[in-house]
Amino acid sequence: MRDPKLGPEWDPVVAKMMAYGQGDQFTVLVDPDHPQAWREEPYASQLTAWATDAAGRGGYVIVFVGDDVYKVAPTN
Repeated sequence: MRDPKLGPEWDPVVAKMMAYGQGDQFTVLVDPDHPQAWREEPYASQLTAWATDAAGRGGYVIVFVGDDVYKVAPTN
């Protein structure tokens, strides 16, 4: 994701994932060679925050790791 509000840790080469929005859905494509990258900090907290924000609008955050698909749970 290329957003000036995000730090350099979100550069796809560093993060080992690419993130982008599509309407109320936020999609994360994780490098299959680094399948746990999205569960590590600072990414896990940010994805949860995005999921919580999206849920308020009826949206969600979805993570693809190879053939596996995960929905990030929002906080209550």
